[in-house]
Amino acid sequence: MNKKTPKNKNNSWAISFSPLLRYSAIFCLLTLAVILAGGAVLSAGQMKKDAQASLASVHAQTSQRVKESITLLESLASLPEFYDPAVPAIDKVKKLDQMSPYFGYLMICYVDSDITVYSDGSEPASLASRDYMQQLFSTGENQVTDSFAAGADGVTLNYTVAVPLRTPQGNITGCLFCSIYFDEVVDILEQSAGINGSDATLIGSKGQIMSTTTDMPYGDPIMNELRDTHLFGTTSDKLQEQLLAAISGDFWSLTDGSPAYTVYQRVENTGWDVLCTVKLATVFADILPSLLLVSGLTVILCIGLMLLLRHYIAGQMKVVDVLVHSVEELEKKIYQNERPDDMDFNEIIRLTSTGLSDSLTGVVTRSVFFNQASAQLKKADPDRVSALCFVDMDNLKYINDTYGHSGGDVALKSVGYILREYEKKYDGVVGRYGGDEFVLLLTDLDDEAELRSVLDELVLRLHSEIGSAGQRIPVQCSVGVAVCRPDAELEQVIAQADEALYFVKENGKGYYKIR
Repeated sequence: MNKKTPKNKNNSWAISFSPLLRYSAIFCLLTLAVILAGGAVLSAGQMKKDAQASLASVHAQTSQRVKESITLLESLASLPEFYDPAVPAIDKVKKLDQMSPYFGYLMICYVDSDITVYSDGSEPASLASRDYMQQLFSTGENQVTDSFAAGADGVTLNYTVAVPLRTPQGNITGCLFCSIYFDEVVDILEQSAGINGSDATLIGSKGQIMSTTTDMPYGDPIMNELRDTHLFGTTSDKLQEQLLAAISGDFWSLTDGSPAYTVYQRVENTGWDVLCTVKLATVFADILPSLLLVSGLTVILCIGLMLLLRHYIAGQMKVVDVLVHSVEELEKKIYQNERPDDMDFNEIIRLTSTGLSDSLTGVVTRSVFFNQASAQLKKADPDRVSALCFVDMDNLKYINDTYGHSGGDVALKSVGYILREYEKKYDGVVGRYGGDEFVLLLTDLDDEAELRSVLDELVLRLHSEIGSAGQRIPVQCSVGVAVCRPDAELEQVIAQADEALYFVKENGKGYYKIR
């Protein structure tokens, strides 16, 4: 037994939209997943750009502050009033104290050859215990220190830049140093890194945290913090080696459950390193509104397309319902009440389509001709001539008796082929009316003169010999013609053409008569 599509209570063929809704929902979810994944990929790219931008800004400003401090101190150190030991220390201190606030330093101080520092309002103090002073007097090189507590209170954090004082002969007579405010460096980190939501950390020469925009403790080794972080593509030991070697680089990590990207670089003229980190959550949060907007528009578009598709399918189902109903009606006509159990629509369609045209001649059947010809006459131009031709083979019995029924089939095929040519040429229709009878409707003729010209040609072509199996089969036809008057019924026109054909048959055959 063949399965049939379910029908609803109105006997219409129904379709379930549940799969459509399910697949549409799946498509929307996949689309959203792709959008979010694309957002994550874009965020990863943006993370690199933001981290590099933050690093460039922090590095440039920090390096610039150190460089301008060295330049200032070297300019002062080149003046005799500072490198000449004969100039009283108090005179040097007074000038330096006036410059300190102007250039934005915590202090600018003078140190003599005994590594004793002088400042206005304070007693001279020895700095011989300071490593950077020992390094400066032993090597004669500029020194930039890590942050440390200094000042009169001994607790104020600052960064110190020191340059040696030399005579023209190259003898070191002391040094000048300035103290950069600790908070000034913090401001540089916060302003540069805060633009795009990144975190910046300044690392000292011993790997300790000196300034940071995060909550990492001051003075703790940065490696202790990184060891608790999952690094990708590197390890904390390798990273430490690169920092000590002043090699710039980058790495990915997983921090507090969020992917993060970090870049680092050595600050010029120092032993400091700047690390700038951007977290995925921060960047993704910035583009999330745009992603939500795109996602929302995608969902709305999917819903709209689904509704349009549903409307389209519903409309097509109405057409299908009409076709199925027609097939059922054909089924009833073919099988009456004895429909086989194994019969399906394909078989019905095969049987009905076979009956639409004559299998031998290729023209339509009598019933189809009546339907098509009636429709043609209704839409025919009343100012043009239409005519119905009743064609009858004069010698089919003779052909069958002489050449066999195969010869008769060849003759019928030849007539059908010729008539189909005129059907197409004159926007008409041709059908097989009976055994050796054909009906041909011609339309869109200019006048009866053109009709006679066409009939002269048609009769001539229908009077011929056909070669088949080495034999010459003579074919001859008589034609009765009725001109179609406006509002004329098809049956009436056929009857008139039949009368004209009878006249031809009674008066010699092989020609045509117009009634």
